[in-house]
Amino acid sequence: MQLEGAVNVRDLGGVRTSDGRQVMGGRVFRGDALSRLTAGDVATVSSLGLRTVVDFRLPGEVLVNGEDRLPPGATRVSLPVPGAEVGAFYDLIASGDYGQQRAELGQGRAAEFMVRVHRGFVATGRQRDGFGIALRMMADTRHGLPLLFHCTSGKDRTGWMTAILLTALGVPHQAVVADYLLSNEIYQARYFKLGNDLAKTGMMREPGLLRPILELNAGYLEAAFDEVGQRFGTFSDFLKHGLGMDAQSLGQLREALLS
Repeated sequence: MQLEGAVNVRDLGGVRTSDGRQVMGGRVFRGDALSRLTAGDVATVSSLGLRTVVDFRLPGEVLVNGEDRLPPGATRVSLPVPGAEVGAFYDLIASGDYGQQRAELGQGRAAEFMVRVHRGFVATGRQRDGFGIALRMMADTRHGLPLLFHCTSGKDRTGWMTAILLTALGVPHQAVVADYLLSNEIYQARYFKLGNDLAKTGMMREPGLLRPILELNAGYLEAAFDEVGQRFGTFSDFLKHGLGMDAQSLGQLREALLS
């Protein structure tokens, strides 16, 4: 979807499941923050007929970036989940301390941080709660749908929420990973510009140190799935015991979103 104030809003419809069914379009959308939508953007988003917008941002992120600009008829539901936003590294970047930047981000440390973040989506009850509530809302055809969920950039928390949803619907793992990595293509130009700007201002001598945080890696997603296996055994048990999705809710979800 082409918007001026958000760049990663997209319909999850059209993906095929392993048994040949298809995720219906116009039912669930993923995105980045909607706080900078223009009046034209709001009109465009209004055409989606959204009933619910789930916001995974923390209160501090909302304070800095602003509340979502929602179309008429859409209700915002706040489900704060800690994420891996660049804001956590603002002080380090602004310091201009190249040695400290290299010490904290170099030699694979930035990637290790992202792996820990993705494992935390599964390991931490507070984070699971947010994803579980959102998933159960997607199963509520009477009140929840159409629904859009988002964080700040629409890649980490939103990426894992999408992976949960698509896997629960029976989408092959390869397609789940492909959707997760699509955000890299969407943000590629912005990441390149950010790196150049940081180098020009002198805040970072090696802006590439941030790359593992700005970009997605299939290994991050696989770390989350590995955590599922370690803690719950199977993805089905993760849905049931980790996210509170009983058989009835899971059946409703599939009925609501598959054709």
